[in-house]
Amino acid sequence: MKRRPALLALCAALAAGAWAQVAPIPARVAILGVEPADSPIARRLLAGIREGLAGEGLAEGRDFAIEYLAEARIDRVPAKVEALVRRRPALIVPITTPVAQAAASAARGIPIVFGTVSDPVGSGLVASLARPGGNVTGVSNMLPALSGKLLELAGELVPGVSRVAVLWNPANPAKAIELWELRAAAAARGIALEELPARTPQEIERALAPGARDGARLLVILAETLTHAHRGRIAELAQARRLVVVSSLSTHTEAGGVLSSQPGYAALNRRVGALAGKILKGMSPAELPVELPATFELLVNRKAAQALGLTLPQSLLIRADRVIE
Repeated sequence: MKRRPALLALCAALAAGAWAQVAPIPARVAILGVEPADSPIARRLLAGIREGLAGEGLAEGRDFAIEYLAEARIDRVPAKVEALVRRRPALIVPITTPVAQAAASAARGIPIVFGTVSDPVGSGLVASLARPGGNVTGVSNMLPALSGKLLELAGELVPGVSRVAVLWNPANPAKAIELWELRAAAAARGIALEELPARTPQEIERALAPGARDGARLLVILAETLTHAHRGRIAELAQARRLVVVSSLSTHTEAGGVLSSQPGYAALNRRVGALAGKILKGMSPAELPVELPATFELLVNRKAAQALGLTLPQSLLIRADRVIE
């Protein structure tokens, strides 16, 4: 009689061993961003992507495993992408246009879902928004389309503004597209642009140094990795020149700018995760249209405005999603 429990135990052990051999390995989702993993932006990004994957019925640890890498320097991104591709993840999620371009160039046989890309078609990532083609799709923040909106908001802040400075990074291809849109919007409004190109922190210092150029009252920042990383210093320099700062990224307003209008990134991050989930379940990136923002967030910094002697219009305060006091 003692043989039966032993036999059952042996069968259970064999069954467990067989299951261990056939249990699926979670698909590795490699996310390459520009923010450190412990930064608030990276944490929100990862939370949104995880939520989107879960919404597709996928469980972390069972169906997928996330690997997060960060590289803030654009010149180092291609080497980082190539090292990542050699490890053959199931899916790559590049964040920002330069990272997405490097991934698309190196990872020909690996599905890609990008996030925070301004102009996917103009950047050469997809053939069209509706029919991406190839191995790449993702979510666009449509920042070029915001250029005209930023000038419209600038006109509300400083009525009759005729000259606007714009800080932008020529090393980021997406910013050239945004600048082109901004030029068109400025020309339509009779506004002269004072262009301040800056590829490095040193060039930011020179561009915004007090007395360097004092023709403009208002500064538009074409936000991206470099300007975000040095947002505190940019705010200090702008305040020294008494510039009213408007941006397409809320962190510039939180650092001391006056106003920002940005896409609803929480929703966009979830859509990145949802697209990744669909691909892990078998769909092709070529079949998944690029998704666009449905909501935008207006942030106003009343404290910064008061320091500049600027009275915020009630119309802006009513429309603001958040006001920094």
